[in-house]
Amino acid sequence: MTAPESHTEKQDQTAMLKSRLESLLDEAGTLVDQLQAVGAEQRHAVESGQVQQIVEVVAKRDPIVQSMIRVGEELGAFIEDPTTKSALSEQTLSSVLLRIAGYEHTMKRLREQDAKDQALMEQTRDKLAAQLAGMGSGKSALRAYSSKSTPPNPIMQDKRG
Repeated sequence: MTAPESHTEKQDQTAMLKSRLESLLDEAGTLVDQLQAVGAEQRHAVESGQVQQIVEVVAKRDPIVQSMIRVGEELGAFIEDPTTKSALSEQTLSSVLLRIAGYEHTMKRLREQDAKDQALMEQTRDKLAAQLAGMGSGKSALRAYSSKSTPPNPIMQDKRG
């Protein structure tokens, strides 16, 4: 009678592993979708030069990234666990690895877009810095060639001014 119980226990353990793995994969998928949505917001904010919105997007994105890291680590540990490998069929493991590869591909595209956004922000920053430097030079030049002298110091004035 011990054999059927151990078989049932093994089936229960396998079902539990599959359930947990499926839950992790679903959570990873949801997080990837959220990162894509936040990435689109970021792209819009960067392209339109809305600094405040960029800051808000980064603040919104950070917890999603932290959750994605946690889920990724958990999935990695799950897949590397010999118990999981022996309990799940090759087809199931293959399907899991395929889903993970899809998520990794999406994350790679998001990182590439982030790099483009960062380059655009740096370009905008440099352009703004050059404009501000030019304005400062222009004001100095105007002061240097202005016929109007500086206003007299009131401390040194006499009654006539």
